Amino acid sequence: MSDESEKKIFGLKPLWLAIAATVVVLAAVGAYFALGKSGIAHKAVTGGTQSASAEATPDGACGTALARVRDYGVVPYNSTLSGDADGTKNANGRVECAAVHGDQTYSMTVNLNCDNLSDPKCLEIYRVTQGDGNALFQKRPYSF
Repeated sequence: MSDESEKKIFGLKPLWLAIAATVVVLAAVGAYFALGKSGIAHKAVTGGTQSASAEATPDGACGTALARVRDYGVVPYNSTLSGDADGTKNANGRVECAAVHGDQTYSMTVNLNCDNLSDPKCLEIYRVTQGDGNALFQKRPYSF
């Protein structure tokens, strides 16, 4: 004699129906995130020059460097350039830039690997220091 104590829905017992529904929902959520949300642009974190700031990025190496260190969270969001947008070259061939936020000053040192500042690989942040000389960011040397 068959056990009729559990009713079948769509030919499945309630436990198997719940498992099947969970699998379908998880597959739908996974596909939604894997294929991307329509209407929302995905931004890859590549250390690029795209800035999360609302204001336009200033031209020049220092403007690009300031946008990048803002994105990294090294300097406050509303820091501004306090010097030339192109900066000054030091003896090592690096470009020195200055920024300010209230009374706090920042010095940024960057390597320019090429002239195309829209290419993320052309500008490399080397060091960021506060006005008192404390390093906030220092590029690590390559070690093999």
